[in-house]
Amino acid sequence: MLNKIKSTWRTIKRYDPAEIIKRRYGLSGWKAELVDWIVGFGVAALLYFVILPMILNAYPPAVIVQSCSMKGTLNVGDIVVLHGASFDEIHAPLVVLNTTFDYSILPNNITQETKTLVFPDGQTLPVEKTGDIIVYNSKTSGIQIIHRVIAKVKAKDGNFYITKGDANKLPDSVRIECAEWEQIGNEKRCTKLSSTISRICNESDVGWPGCLATPVTDADIIGKEIFWIPFLGHIKLIVFHILTLGTMGYPGPMWC
Repeated sequence: MLNKIKSTWRTIKRYDPAEIIKRRYGLSGWKAELVDWIVGFGVAALLYFVILPMILNAYPPAVIVQSCSMKGTLNVGDIVVLHGASFDEIHAPLVVLNTTFDYSILPNNITQETKTLVFPDGQTLPVEKTGDIIVYNSKTSGIQIIHRVIAKVKAKDGNFYITKGDANKLPDSVRIECAEWEQIGNEKRCTKLSSTISRICNESDVGWPGCLATPVTDADIIGKEIFWIPFLGHIKLIVFHILTLGTMGYPGPMWC
């Protein structure tokens, strides 16, 4: 058995691109080591940027958790592997509306965790942690968000997802009003958010500090979580933190 394993390994090594290059040019020492590194990075890049996206139908095929909004389920440094998914393939409580999309929340303030979603036709839905975790591109904050789907909504104007971080009190798409404004040059900026919620966010709220995201559509979704790998993402975060002199890598804490 051991001899068979050794024979298989020798065969693999024979067709290793790095070994082929080293044999072809008779390389040894630091030059051979350099070839190993270059080929290794090349294979990893090909796997991550080409092969895995094709297999998983998601780009990027994996993301690293960088905040505590999913604390209790995911932590900073966890790697979430994704798979592309359609509306029917994402699991979450379904609400069908005979109106255009809209919703409100109970309780209607920012100090208590949302317990219930209320829809225009009178339907209510308790907020539970049973839906799939997805990664999507937020139009308002301009970042990729890893949160749970708490409701899927089929409305007259399309299909939507309502999302929320497990550790967050509010769904991503509720709009928090402004309590205090400050005039900075020709621009009026909100310096303090209110405790009240007026409506849901829309694309006109880009950059508004009280809007994490608009209601998610299929076009926004990168993929849904199929499994996660704890801790390993810290390797990339630490490297980026060092190379960028602390400007990238850890926007939040290293651990929740």
